Amino acid sequence: MKKVFFIFALIFIVSASQAQVKFGIKAGANTASFKLDDVDSPDAILTQAKQAQWGFHAGVFVRIKIAMLYLQPEAYFCSTGGKFTYEDPDNPTAGEVLKSFDMNRLDIPLLIGVTLGPIRINAGPVGHLVLSHKNDLEGLESDLKGMKWGYQAGIGFDLFKKLTIDARYEGNLSKLGESVTIGGTDFPTDMRTSQILLSVGFMF
Repeated sequence: MKKVFFIFALIFIVSASQAQVKFGIKAGANTASFKLDDVDSPDAILTQAKQAQWGFHAGVFVRIKIAMLYLQPEAYFCSTGGKFTYEDPDNPTAGEVLKSFDMNRLDIPLLIGVTLGPIRINAGPVGHLVLSHKNDLEGLESDLKGMKWGYQAGIGFDLFKKLTIDARYEGNLSKLGESVTIGGTDFPTDMRTSQILLSVGFMF
């Protein structure tokens, strides 16, 4: 047993000694949507707006590469949000009222990936910490505190050894609230965010 442990420890030490560590900066655009159940009741109609809500992100990353595998922790500022429409059946002439939910977050992904030449495939968990928000949807304030958790998965390309391009999908495992209040009416909802992130980075 000791011999087996020694062999694995030796392999780890040799691999770690050959690891390549690079630091980088990144920035890009993200388009977000919220999972919000459509509600059609005698009191009001609440639906998710169809247009995409665009935001941006910028931050730093570290890439630790061992052979074909790599570990990439990141930290970046992310501006995101969603837009919704609200219609009051008691006042149909008023039309649809646009409601928005915008927030600024600190996102901390930890990605594990594999490299195939210049192509990278990666996935891993991501933590979200809300820094500030502008909210037209009442009932979410108490659910924005603390770390929220999600996941990312995507593909990337390394060009000229220093330039990186990434495209990722991000899903959320944490609810942002059980209900929202608009016009004095409570709407039950399982409100989760999802994003497509496109970014460009530079490694030093």
